[in-house]
Amino acid sequence: MSEIQNKAVALTMQNEGDISSQSPAGRALPYLESALNLYFALGGDPAQAVVLAGAQRPQKPRVDASVADVMVEIAVASHLSDIDMIQATYNRLDFELTSLARHK
Repeated sequence: MSEIQNKAVALTMQNEGDISSQSPAGRALPYLESALNLYFALGGDPAQAVVLAGAQRPQKPRVDASVADVMVEIAVASHLSDIDMIQATYNRLDFELTSLARHK
């Protein structure tokens, strides 16, 4: 795993405890909340979100392809918002991991 992925997992474990017994499906709701937060921050329409959520999928998407699709869209949204997506992530992770360590 990459350094940023390791830090993200460490932060999640500090906030939620041991996640090793969770299935990937257990992360679906937290992911959806984060994705919707970004969708609305970018100016997304609530009605369109409902339509997309209810749309039938022809087949179950693969996790690896879906992760890649999400990363591409995050990169484009970051670019259009003049944000370095990796730096923004490091800023949050470093701040929260440091804050949590201080409060122990």
